[in-house]
Amino acid sequence: MALQWNTKKYVVELGGAMLVYAVLLIASNLLERRLQPEGVLLIALNLMPILGVLAAAWAIVRAFFRMDELQRRIQFEALVLAFAGTAVVTLSWGFVEDMGVPHLRAFMVWPIMAMLWIAGLVIATGRYNR
Repeated sequence: MALQWNTKKYVVELGGAMLVYAVLLIASNLLERRLQPEGVLLIALNLMPILGVLAAAWAIVRAFFRMDELQRRIQFEALVLAFAGTAVVTLSWGFVEDMGVPHLRAFMVWPIMAMLWIAGLVIATGRYNR
């Protein structure tokens, strides 16, 4: 079985991190509306949710280091597909933006990579679970 690492621990850690992200995102938006800050305080409020993102990244890295060799290989293959696919999608999009295609915001890069990572996991897991 490919999923031999502690998925329950990962779900708890990642879920907690995403909860922190959501709470900080809501709090930063409410505080920004209420305080209407400027300058450094505005920047700090807008970056507050990144603490949750950092916690999520840490949970992902910790999960990777708890995986066995096969699961790491599957993740690596999935990330290779995600990395290469994201490069193709974003570069292609950039070339056609001058032709009237809407601008691709930086916020969209990670969701593209995440979707390709999931596709890569399905493909790589299928290769090793035959």
